[in-house]
Amino acid sequence: MAFAMPAGMRPQILVAYDFGPASAKALAWAADLRGTSGGPPVHAVHVVNPAPPVAPPDVVPVLSELDVAAIADSLKREVQEIDPAATSEVVVDSPTGDAILAAAQRRNIDLIVMGTHGRGGVRRILLGSVAEHVVRHAACPVVIVRSG
Repeated sequence: MAFAMPAGMRPQILVAYDFGPASAKALAWAADLRGTSGGPPVHAVHVVNPAPPVAPPDVVPVLSELDVAAIADSLKREVQEIDPAATSEVVVDSPTGDAILAAAQRRNIDLIVMGTHGRGGVRRILLGSVAEHVVRHAACPVVIVRSG
């Protein structure tokens, strides 16, 4: 199914990017839409959760500015390989879904694009938990691109 933009609409697109194949496919899809609509460059956001959910409550890993800068450099390189016009940022926050929604609000985003692995069963019935959260709570349309 193709996503058709109304005539004259040039959406500001945010891609939630996690370095996986599903998010790479989502970024390629968003870049194609941007090229078709003539909109502004796609913006990719990668959220780093400072405290992984499996960490004991008394252990909080600390990311240095150098760690975040290294992630930002990797993100920029990978994103610009897919779409040279794209911009990117790393956000250190949790939970991940809320951080994506906050980035979308802060940047006045018209469309969020995310990848999903489409896992079923116990792992996830419909979408990944982050994608499901964003779909349920976003103030703008959300397009989910499956990796398969």
